[in-house]
Amino acid sequence: MSERASKLYWLGNVAKTRIVLDLLERSAGATLVTIFDYGCGDGGDWPSILRDNSHLRLVAFEPSAVSFGKAVKRLAGCDAQLLTGDAMSTLNIKADYIVSFSVFEHVVDLAMFLRHAKRMLAPGGRFYLNYDDGHFRNVLDLAEPSTWLRELRARLRTLVSPALAVMGREAGYQQRVVAAVADRLVWEHGFAIERVDYHNLLSLKELAKTIPAAQREEFSRWWLDVELALNERFCHRLADARFGDYVNLWRQMGSRTLYLRHRPV
Repeated sequence: MSERASKLYWLGNVAKTRIVLDLLERSAGATLVTIFDYGCGDGGDWPSILRDNSHLRLVAFEPSAVSFGKAVKRLAGCDAQLLTGDAMSTLNIKADYIVSFSVFEHVVDLAMFLRHAKRMLAPGGRFYLNYDDGHFRNVLDLAEPSTWLRELRARLRTLVSPALAVMGREAGYQQRVVAAVADRLVWEHGFAIERVDYHNLLSLKELAKTIPAAQREEFSRWWLDVELALNERFCHRLADARFGDYVNLWRQMGSRTLYLRHRPV
């Protein structure tokens, strides 16, 4: 892996790093590749990725007006089409790849989300569906009082957001994604799971924040290789579930990625 990669992106979040690396390796040599980012936030590392890879074209949707505005500014001059509002109801593309980074846990209507993704994915395309559990592992560290308010706010948001969503206030919605539910829903909406990865070991994600800029990519390569080895050699299903998943890695690595394709009829 490290020898093949010329450059890594989204340093600091190895789940995203892994997805982009897989996408770039699979699309190498192609003339034009269309990527749909389903919930792009402020655009993340897409400006760098698009500048470095001229064969990529990005279509991105972001429902938050604030994040959408930031993405538009950051992606100005790139081969990118940015969408918001009710655009999903009329958008009609055939994306070679769909990526969704840490969005699924903020979606009120998961079935509709997957129906849109199914419609947007080209035959033979790949959908990287990534979700995160960090919002829901609220621990009050007695040694770090400065973090208490953040954790309490996250817990309160989880408790009240379903009721607010019913009243039409969907911004800020968040609920834990249970693995069995996610797997069932993707199957019911026409996807087959090719692979599942767990990433972002908390201790290494925190350590990454302390690494000097000059060493960040070197550290990220090592970090990625460690987590790939964990997934390939030490991933086991346990008898009891924790945090909504039976897999042992999930207990320490709160980011899960489903590699999806259209399910054969």
